[in-house]
Amino acid sequence: MKNLFQVLVFVGLTLLEISLSEDDGRQPKEATYKKFVGERHYMIPFKTRISQPFQEGQTIHGVGVIKSDAKRIDINFHKGAGANVDLPLHLSIRFDEGKMVYNSYMNNVWGSKEQRLKNLFKPNTEMDIRIRIINNKYQIFANRMDAGTFEQRAPLDGVDHVSISGDLINLSLFHYGGRIFPIPYMAIAEVVPGKRLDISLLPTGKRFNINLYNSNRQHALQISVRFNEGTVVRNAMQNNDWGREEREGVIPIVKDEIFSSTVFASRHLRIVAHQMILELWKLMVNVKYFLPQLMMQLVYKIFPPHRSIYLLLL
Repeated sequence: MKNLFQVLVFVGLTLLEISLSEDDGRQPKEATYKKFVGERHYMIPFKTRISQPFQEGQTIHGVGVIKSDAKRIDINFHKGAGANVDLPLHLSIRFDEGKMVYNSYMNNVWGSKEQRLKNLFKPNTEMDIRIRIINNKYQIFANRMDAGTFEQRAPLDGVDHVSISGDLINLSLFHYGGRIFPIPYMAIAEVVPGKRLDISLLPTGKRFNINLYNSNRQHALQISVRFNEGTVVRNAMQNNDWGREEREGVIPIVKDEIFSSTVFASRHLRIVAHQMILELWKLMVNVKYFLPQLMMQLVYKIFPPHRSIYLLLL
């Protein structure tokens, strides 16, 4: 099962930013499930101090909306807060040239040669950009698609600020984190009310599984994404027996494109990908993916609640 996909951004357990009540029978809004942790309104131009140095395997993630008459958007890694500090990374998204251009600015001198990739972003649309630091390269993902890599020219030691400026209507997310995870990957996650587990991955093979285990090490839920069959198979175990497989609906994930999922505790399990909804008592899974014309609604049997959930990616 090796090399079927990459765990790309992060697997982390964080506090929820929404309130979930065990006594409240109403379902939280699906729009809330689709949000990343930390979504808010940031001013443009945007500049922030990072709390810790960038590490190998981390991903810098920004989401915003591009202006209809956009010409350029710039992303910079700064060594210091001043105006003329070193920039180990200057990424210029150029709509007037149809290119994404990388350069560095060190010791008051720009690099002698720019590196260029095709600009996959379009004016008047969402910009989801991810810059992954891997093997002395910057791997660029544009709207969840691998756009290519730039050779890292300068070390990142001392980078303490990041800025985003240019022709954006708004910036709703800035986040960095993650590391390189082994495949298969397994972790113990206390999925209890008030916390969420976020997973981002890049599927590259024929299939992959996301397995949630209860404290008895039975499958509380298995999501098997099968590109070779064109379907997502859902199933669960009760009393050590598998239930009936459910295969209805359109596959909500595209091979070679990033997709993200969120697991958090509530009174029901809901998997949301546009209009795809799966409900299961006491757990919540959110498949955050933006695919139009996806229509699926399934209701699972009610299972006993479990506090300890084991996560396995295969």
